[in-house]
Amino acid sequence: MIRQTSCNLFFGRVNYSLLDKYLFTGTFRADGSSRFGDNNKYGLFPSAAFAWKLNQEDFINEDTFSTLKLRLSWGITGNQDGLGHGNYVNRTRWKNGLQGNALGISAGSQLSSPATSEISFANPDLKWEETTQYAFGIDFGFGSDRFTGNIDLYRKETSDILLNLPAVQPATSPFVFQNVDGIIVNQGVELGLDYDILQSEDFNWNANFNIAYNQNELTDYNGPDIQAGDLFGQGLTGTTSQILTDGKPLFTYNLRNVDENYNVDTDPTIQDKSGLPTITSGFSTSASYKNWDASLFFSGQFGFYVYNNTANALFASPQIGSRNNLQSTVDEGIILSATNPSTYFLEKGDFVRLQTASVSYNVPLSGTGYLKSLRLSLNGQNLFLLTGYSGLDPEVSTSNIPANGLPSASIDYLAYPRPTTYSLGINVTF
Repeated sequence: MIRQTSCNLFFGRVNYSLLDKYLFTGTFRADGSSRFGDNNKYGLFPSAAFAWKLNQEDFINEDTFSTLKLRLSWGITGNQDGLGHGNYVNRTRWKNGLQGNALGISAGSQLSSPATSEISFANPDLKWEETTQYAFGIDFGFGSDRFTGNIDLYRKETSDILLNLPAVQPATSPFVFQNVDGIIVNQGVELGLDYDILQSEDFNWNANFNIAYNQNELTDYNGPDIQAGDLFGQGLTGTTSQILTDGKPLFTYNLRNVDENYNVDTDPTIQDKSGLPTITSGFSTSASYKNWDASLFFSGQFGFYVYNNTANALFASPQIGSRNNLQSTVDEGIILSATNPSTYFLEKGDFVRLQTASVSYNVPLSGTGYLKSLRLSLNGQNLFLLTGYSGLDPEVSTSNIPANGLPSASIDYLAYPRPTTYSLGINVTF
């Protein structure tokens, strides 16, 4: 039995402040994991940061900025998630024993040939996946920090990418975990704003807004293009919709193009469209008036595409009358082979969702009875969705078995719709 352990061998941090306006931080950690062999069992991850309180400098007008801080940081983090255990050593198991026959013995009491099957190949050089991050940020505040915000620029470079990729054939195991040459780059900008709009004895109102732009790309990858994004449904077995290739974002679509007459190209084309959003945002606001308080939270994602696998699986025109079909197939007579995944089923996934809303009331009490407090609340979740996507919900995440060892994203196949829920709460203190 291979036991899986992970531990932090060392963690140290040094903080230094100079004149209460120059702040220095340095950290160093060493982690060990039994998911890796002896050659690379341990990972060393340093980081450093610097902050400068500009509002305390004489050349900054204190009446303009109540807070103004500049931040710089650099650091390396390690990742072992998704690797499983024992994938750096050669492992075998009884082949037929997992199919109802004991220890590789066939039904005719003969030793099956071969009696064992390969689970993983030896790879003592398997090592931590590392992400190096560079960041620059500014924190600011006005009017005694009644209005605050932050702007952050960042770049993340992930190297020694851990993937369970197809083994070079012929091989006794179809996949092998390895550190892939290449760098996954995530870079972008984030903006956060917070404003106390109204402040009084009886009434208070606050609003918070954040938005982030992220550019994702696989660079310096010299390996073969790998198909990903398994599709499901009648006529779609063994088909894929996404691809891992150099110079493109993760979860890039690889599909046949469809023209205005619904003619489908013979060969798939790598699209300039990905299942990853480039813009994520959120807006929340809360208000209170005497014993009442209420809040709203909106979320949104933009710049990504969803493959409507459900529509693709129900588009088989020759089977009208014998199974479910799209309404457009029946009404418009569109003929498009269900065995041809194409851009016809690729849709923009942009959406805005009212994630939560709540209203509460603190019941005034005399203070002489058994009750110390009584609070009534009404909460709602997923109250409405604004989107041009034709499916039930563009915010989908597939949980099927990865194609060729690669995960997929934004593929909608029989996704269960998110429910709209309401809840009434009563909190009582005696």
